[in-house]
Amino acid sequence: MNFLILAIILVMFAFEVTVQVLNYKHRNEPLPENVKGLYDEDKYQSWLEYTMANFKFGLLNHTLTTVVLLVLLAFGFFGALEGFTKGLSDSGLLQTLYFMGGFFIIQFVIGLPFSYYHVFVIEERFGFNKTTKKLFITDQVKQMVLTIVFGGGLVALIYSLYSGLSSQIWTFILGAYGAIVVIMLAIFLLNGVMIRWFNKLTPLEEGSLKEKIDALGEKLGFSVKKIYTMDASKRSTKLNAFFSGLGKTREVVLYDTLIQKTSEEQIIAVLAHELGHATHKDTLKLLITQILIIGVYVMLLGLILSQSVLHTSFGLDGIHVGFGLILMTVLLEPISVPIGFLTNWLSRIYEYKADAFAAHETSKEAMEGALKVLAVENFSNLTPHPLYVALKYNHPTISERLGAIEAL
Repeated sequence: MNFLILAIILVMFAFEVTVQVLNYKHRNEPLPENVKGLYDEDKYQSWLEYTMANFKFGLLNHTLTTVVLLVLLAFGFFGALEGFTKGLSDSGLLQTLYFMGGFFIIQFVIGLPFSYYHVFVIEERFGFNKTTKKLFITDQVKQMVLTIVFGGGLVALIYSLYSGLSSQIWTFILGAYGAIVVIMLAIFLLNGVMIRWFNKLTPLEEGSLKEKIDALGEKLGFSVKKIYTMDASKRSTKLNAFFSGLGKTREVVLYDTLIQKTSEEQIIAVLAHELGHATHKDTLKLLITQILIIGVYVMLLGLILSQSVLHTSFGLDGIHVGFGLILMTVLLEPISVPIGFLTNWLSRIYEYKADAFAAHETSKEAMEGALKVLAVENFSNLTPHPLYVALKYNHPTISERLGAIEAL
């Protein structure tokens, strides 16, 4: 059984590398007519170098993490970790939390140098990075706290459910499914709070932009409660904007970089796009889709926690909830490919509709202009491979979006 698991990891690694290589080689394909001239020559050469740097970085990162996982599985690390945690406590719950904590520390130690290199070497080299080392460390600590609180809480909840329902696996699956959905909804609803923990939101000053945003909300039947600018420029030069809140009451958050690099008409078009999602209830649709997908994940976990051979073949004494969760992430990879294909396809359809909505409620020129600025400032890929788009892109390519707007 352990050879089958290791084979799945290797096959998925080969598949992922193949897709990445195809996309990388596609960078020199002729540009679509509607994006020719989007980058000037120097900017385009910088984009090619940026693509090459990120490709090599991603390949090295993925290779190392895969090799480490294979080594840990093949040489009985998880069995040894189980034995070590049993010596730390008589509580099965604490043993499981220590087990997951040990694996998390390994992942963190491996990932931290890569995160640092990506921010302070690659992003710095191409002029995107504005993060200080102090802010980087602060962000890492905050992310660790969130992982411990939400991740540890989820592990504890699943362990408690399994301990009481291990002989009734379908009851466990239903209970775990309900618990995970509740936690997911809590994270979704607390998104605004977490954003404020990492970023400073400042009310937008009175002026023509604020008046235009209020007018857009009123026109479309949305009450824009508050309009904020976010200090995104302290981390990166990249642009974005988003709405938060539910129903007809919304808060607007604009990256300060968006305000600096786009016109008011283009900002209004971007916000109209987001209100298009709200009008079409796309966020709710995607949330429901994710809730349904979680059902597949939990059933897989139930299967793993009902087959002791999946655990003992890797050196553990028997079924272990912590190892089951780790093994679930491995077995999810081949399942996630068709799921990702479907969800990304749906998401791209929603994006087309939101673009059309924004072009209709503002103007085609404003929406096209906004997309072009966002593409250039964020170094968007103008020639991604179609397979890569199908598997990875939850937005259409910039060429496809511009073409769809022009065809309206």
